Amino acid sequence: MFARLILFAPLIVTGCMAQSVYYSEGVSVGRRDADLAMCEGESLARYPIVNETRLRAPTFIPATETCDATGACTRTDAYFEPGEPYTVDINADFRRQAIRGCMGDNGYDRIDLPYCEQGTAVTQTTVMPRLTGDTCLLRRGPGTPLVVNPAR
Repeated sequence: MFARLILFAPLIVTGCMAQSVYYSEGVSVGRRDADLAMCEGESLARYPIVNETRLRAPTFIPATETCDATGACTRTDAYFEPGEPYTVDINADFRRQAIRGCMGDNGYDRIDLPYCEQGTAVTQTTVMPRLTGDTCLLRRGPGTPLVVNPAR
């Protein structure tokens, strides 16, 4: 695992728009997607969505004084603008950690890879390929991108 991180460090730093994906060499993309769906379902059952409404901190608006050409001044007192409400799912981090643990238990590593440059010829396969220094992600619509190697 550590060797993989060293191998891909330049890609992560220099590649634009990297994304994290679950990866296990030789595993079919369909199997990975099924394992991920199973892990997501288990984590949602264990850590259901629990939304909590919170308030952002109020904003302090300092006093101002505006004077016109005749020397007449108008002063506005300092005040606070109330914080806006927002919603947080307090179990979201627990679900993410549970998914990572579940996928790890199933033999997957979470890796960051850059997207393939537009027009790059790639070797597409239904099985996750061996990682190389050129490995990249191919967009395939709204789903998880494919881990691919450029065609040689």
